[in-house]
Amino acid sequence: MVVPVVRRVLVPVELAEAREMDIGYAIGLAAQLRAELLLLAVVDTPATVALIGRHKAMARGTADFDKALQQEVQGMLQQLVDKAAAAGVQALGHLTFSEEVEEQILKEALVQRVDLILVRSRGRSGFMKSLFGSTAGEILKAAPCPVLVARA
Repeated sequence: MVVPVVRRVLVPVELAEAREMDIGYAIGLAAQLRAELLLLAVVDTPATVALIGRHKAMARGTADFDKALQQEVQGMLQQLVDKAAAAGVQALGHLTFSEEVEEQILKEALVQRVDLILVRSRGRSGFMKSLFGSTAGEILKAAPCPVLVARA
């Protein structure tokens, strides 16, 4: 009997992007590998600003804003978990608040004992420059497991 090499795949979810979050590639990969998908949303300043921009009226009433922000992100993660489930992939979503995005991704990889990290890279200004100056590059340098960089 062959034991799967990749049982758990960590996928950081980009919240600052205005476009709909696409995890189709991650779901397909996890399905082929028969692996569990762990979706991680790290809310940092750019993500917070993007989310506030979508809800200016909510931003005016700051008393419950943190709670509303957390609920919104958890809702976004649940939609992605449901999308994975519809494709037959077991998935979990996790939310954390931190300005150290790369550090949180690496920490989650260790804590969750993942076998693979799947990150997206835009590759906008030359492959090497964008890769090693980006979140993907930082994760590649320090990851405790293999990293797959997929072009966004």
